[in-house]
Amino acid sequence: MSVRILGGSAKGRALKVPDSARPSGARIRKSLFDLLAFRAPSGTFLDLHGGSGAVGLEAASRGYDVTLIEKDARAVRALEENSRLLGLPVRLLKGDALALLARLGEFGVVFSDPPYVQDIPTLTQKLLASGVVAPGGLLVAQHPDRTHLPDEPGWMREERVYGSNTLTLYVRDGGAGDNIGPA
Repeated sequence: MSVRILGGSAKGRALKVPDSARPSGARIRKSLFDLLAFRAPSGTFLDLHGGSGAVGLEAASRGYDVTLIEKDARAVRALEENSRLLGLPVRLLKGDALALLARLGEFGVVFSDPPYVQDIPTLTQKLLASGVVAPGGLLVAQHPDRTHLPDEPGWMREERVYGSNTLTLYVRDGGAGDNIGPA
């Protein structure tokens, strides 16, 4: 499988994809970063399930200060190698995303695209309650289109459907992001 960085300093460069990863497709990644260009064009970016790095390394290529979390050893090795080969500085944490949340602090953009076998609605509610998204920040949850994520008090929610995948965006009340409309 060929996955390439779509924009920024590493545009066009290929990523090595471990067998254990299910990278986000080019269409959904392009749409994600088009949305972010208007809502959060820079700042801190947390990719909770690093996988191949298709999203987190794309964010680093576009100038975000990126932290990646990954628990699969093969994916961790691929992320380390891809980051080094592309010259993209990222912070890589090895372990379970939920277990690490308490010590991470806040991020302007948090991206969650877990293995689809997980209970994504429950995971999303835990992320929204965790404090990892800064006031005015954005949680982007990628999930199958058949999975519905609920409205949550204190968050504005919006869905974008791309084929069999959906991006659900949650904007946390309390910051500049509250005044940003749909892209």
